[in-house]
Amino acid sequence: MRIVGIHYTRWASSAEADIASLVQKAKHLSYDQLEVDGIILQQMSPWGRKRLGFEARNYRIDISYSLNPPPDYDLSSLDEDVRRHALTQFQNLIRTIGEMGGGSLNGPLYSSFPVQLHLIQDKQRLLEQSIKSLRSLTTLAQDEDVMLNIRPVNRYEHFLIPTASEALAYVHAINHPNCGIDLDTFEMNLEEDDMKAAILQAGIFLHCLHIRENNKKMVGLGALDWRTVRNALDEIYYKGPLVHMPAVLEEGVEGPQESQRIRNLLCGEVAPI
Repeated sequence: MRIVGIHYTRWASSAEADIASLVQKAKHLSYDQLEVDGIILQQMSPWGRKRLGFEARNYRIDISYSLNPPPDYDLSSLDEDVRRHALTQFQNLIRTIGEMGGGSLNGPLYSSFPVQLHLIQDKQRLLEQSIKSLRSLTTLAQDEDVMLNIRPVNRYEHFLIPTASEALAYVHAINHPNCGIDLDTFEMNLEEDDMKAAILQAGIFLHCLHIRENNKKMVGLGALDWRTVRNALDEIYYKGPLVHMPAVLEEGVEGPQESQRIRNLLCGEVAPI
């Protein structure tokens, strides 16, 4: 059975989020998983992380983590001092997730944001640096029970890995069971010629699917063909999480309608909307 998750930004920005309090909200909306920002996790006090873990166990909610790496997390940097510092940052984050009981770290982990467009001519060198860096993190990730899932990001935000095929090539280069693929339907809608083909290509390496409409509204309120997405997931026997990342919500919506709609469209579960 596929589990349905929600990203913490459903309610709060990174500056104002009381992450532990969002666990109950996720449960109230019938979600199975809450995804939180990895840097926020790092910034929480030991007591805050214990509280988050307690709330997750109490409400039977899985916790996953995401990261949109800032410059000091740049695993692809051609500056060795920057790259080594980024490795230390990732090691600390992986250990912290391990202390929380493990889980998945999802996102464009291979580089940093905002993109430095003047480096596009060095794409191959940047990829080599990134692969070398992430490969060195996989043993620690395995020891800490952390799955590192790579998300392609559209060409307007970054040039390094925009498509599922390039993510697959990257994961093959890492060649470790703790490195997989995290696809995002919003990004796919911008880059892929065929979304179903992209999901089938990711295949067994697909460990997370972030779901966003083309207009970033709630799932089902945009133009994406969710039946095609569902068929592709069925074909690869996908059992992983579907993490909702809405940016625009219907006015007054604070019930389980959004999670039920996702289950209806992508899990084959018949639930009233």
